[in-house]
Amino acid sequence: MSMPVRESLEPVRSALLHRARAQAAAVRAETARSCTRLLADAGAEAERILAVARSTGRADAARLARAEEAHTRRAAHALVLAAQRDVYDELSRRVADALRAALDDSRLGPALAAQAAAALGPGATVEPAAGGGFTAHLGDRHVDCSIASLTRHAVESAESLAELWR
Repeated sequence: MSMPVRESLEPVRSALLHRARAQAAAVRAETARSCTRLLADAGAEAERILAVARSTGRADAARLARAEEAHTRRAAHALVLAAQRDVYDELSRRVADALRAALDDSRLGPALAAQAAAALGPGATVEPAAGGGFTAHLGDRHVDCSIASLTRHAVESAESLAELWR
């Protein structure tokens, strides 16, 4: 291109360059505003997500704490029940041993057999029970004076046993 043409186009080139720079500045300004809005929106979204996560975390922690507390209560109750069972079993064993020893006394055994028969009346059949004691039968009626039955009755009717569980 010749110099006179170039000089004659200089105002056009200058105007185009000025317009391009103005447009670029406007695009940069809009991009900066858009980035600022985008960062603000992202920050707000991050805060919202954090708030939801905190709330969910607190709810989960409360739920887990309740579940752990319930588990602990059940475990403690199971320990109490096991201890009660041990006490009951030991008491039953001691009562049964004491009954066996008492029945070994030659007077008490026959007296218990006579009581079992008397409970049913004349014609009752009295037999030794497995494990000690006696059972009496008359027709479809039955009296159980076995060591197991007498022990169970003695332990279950003991008022002091009920006090142990309170």
